[in-house]
Amino acid sequence: MDISAANVPGPPGAQKRTHRKAVTLSHTVKMLLGAAAIAAAPTISSAASLDFSAGSFDAVNDVLTFSNVAAGTDLVVSTIGGTSWASNNDARNGTANGDDGRINVATGTMADLRFSFINRDTGGAATLADIDLAFFDLDFAGQEKLTLRTAASTITRVDTALGVSTEPGSVTLTGASDVNVANVTDSSSLTEDQEKAAVIFSFDSVSSFDLSFDAGGALGSGRNFIFDDDFAFTTDTTTIDFPAPVPLPAAGFLLIGGLGALAVARRRS
Repeated sequence: MDISAANVPGPPGAQKRTHRKAVTLSHTVKMLLGAAAIAAAPTISSAASLDFSAGSFDAVNDVLTFSNVAAGTDLVVSTIGGTSWASNNDARNGTANGDDGRINVATGTMADLRFSFINRDTGGAATLADIDLAFFDLDFAGQEKLTLRTAASTITRVDTALGVSTEPGSVTLTGASDVNVANVTDSSSLTEDQEKAAVIFSFDSVSSFDLSFDAGGALGSGRNFIFDDDFAFTTDTTTIDFPAPVPLPAAGFLLIGGLGALAVARRRS
């Protein structure tokens, strides 16, 4: 499908993001909404950098928690809608390289996961105003795939080694097929090949987002997906806008049309 792309110069030689400003409700808005409305509303905050150093995995319930990923906020990663998450090595779900996050998925399986920011005091949703989350080391002869299912901008190098495809409501990154890059051990300092196998998802005001992790290959091994937010490309980039999902009415018409075509084909046979 067509991809709307724009070249944006990356910060020369810089790997760290600039600090983001916190978003707060003004006193006037608080007075207008009232105490009850404020209590029910999700926390809106922003952090200079997300901290993935305190990751712990509950293998019984398939829930990965990063405690205090931002001030007063946890990040909880869990399966979507009763799907399963098969890890080859449960111990690899959590923290990597000291302050990066890591998802481990058994080869031959796919994990549909929801990343949710949770207010530690209330247990309710916490909305972060601005997040750029990078995923690294997508390669292994095209067997590693990452699909974004929540609205965000997708950013890669202009000369990315990744395959990029879009469908209504999703963007898929396929691992580099021509090279297997060295494992990332320091996300603040990547080689050129490692940058070519990386992607950034840029979210505005997000409380949760969905990603699918596809680990191709024969059973018996695992793939590691490492991520962090303190990263910026060092050269020109391409930005892919998120394709809008098919509206429900349109999806219904497509289904009806497909069923009608099937009925006609059956009558002809």
